[in-house]
Amino acid sequence: MADLLDLTADVLYARFRRSVDLLWRETVLRQRARLDERERRQSARRLKNLQKIVRRALADYHRIELERQKSRR
Repeated sequence: MADLLDLTADVLYARFRRSVDLLWRETVLRQRARLDERERRQSARRLKNLQKIVRRALADYHRIELERQKSRR
């Protein structure tokens, strides 16, 4: 069971890191680009969706880490 939790935590942490990376890239690209109104709305939607993904990934990772800590006791 501990191995499964370790593997799950690693996968969730990788998902969290990837989503943060994508969010950062989108933010930087948005700041540098001169977008028209339609592109700004699309970019804002992408940022909002990426923020949701980051929050969900962090919550999942945190939940698994708590389970790992409980199983080690």
